[in-house]
Amino acid sequence: MNIDQELGQKLKAGVKKNEPMSRHTSWQVGGPADYFLCPADLSELVEIVRFSDKHDLPLYILGNGTNLLVLDGGIRGLVVNIGPAFSYVTREGNRLAAGAGTPMTYLARSAVEQGLIGLEFAVGIPGSLGGAVIMNAGSFGGYIGERVSSVKLISPVAEVITVEKNELSFSYRTSNLPGKGIVVEVVLDLKEGDCAESLKLMGYFLSERKRRHPELPSAGSVFRNMPDQPAGKIIEEIGCKGMRIGGAKVSCKHANFIVNTGHATAADILSLIEAVRQKVRAEYQLELQPEVRIVGEES
Repeated sequence: MNIDQELGQKLKAGVKKNEPMSRHTSWQVGGPADYFLCPADLSELVEIVRFSDKHDLPLYILGNGTNLLVLDGGIRGLVVNIGPAFSYVTREGNRLAAGAGTPMTYLARSAVEQGLIGLEFAVGIPGSLGGAVIMNAGSFGGYIGERVSSVKLISPVAEVITVEKNELSFSYRTSNLPGKGIVVEVVLDLKEGDCAESLKLMGYFLSERKRRHPELPSAGSVFRNMPDQPAGKIIEEIGCKGMRIGGAKVSCKHANFIVNTGHATAADILSLIEAVRQKVRAEYQLELQPEVRIVGEES
């Protein structure tokens, strides 16, 4: 039995071979994944982890494909989409247990609908909860790590484990979760409050995002902010707005966004990222650090 057949027997949705990652990333670029898998539940995901170990196949976990640049040569091994099967929110007192595939905007709205406040900042954040927790996503002064009570994971040896709050650490755009396993569920500490005010606040956050952020395909902020000033301000000051390579362009609306104007390749975007870094280095002797993850192989 070959890999396709063995995997196909384990997964209700089957297996997609040579699946273009451009279909699954917000930048709409990226070469093929050798195998693209959509587990239907926790048990299927555990089976995938065991399978990857048995066959010594690389395993890459994909959420909503935001904050991600997949190179044009694609991704070798298994790409596992933590998608709709892991999208849910349940209330436990003043806590919410949410699946790793839950979109952040849905999570924020669900909290308010259930009379809980503390996630208003998350409305409009692209991507899903699992990736957001790993990178401690935040906006408008709030960070998801501040709300996390515990995280359920599938460990690298395919065991389902729970990491409690006292074992977790979060800082700007990072956490100590990478390497611990695949995030499958997060419990969040919230509190009851004035949900009418929360709805107003979320409306303001969404309008500000619409005002500030470009509409063309992007991956959100490309670079981490510096301790004393936003990366976008630095990039704008050296005249990089509108700078382009191939189909990739530094947004004229927000300089920390690179947009796909229609026919960009990952190579275009990667070259533009490096060109902006070089200009900032030459002008200010500063090293901008990418916030987006760059994965896969160049063609």
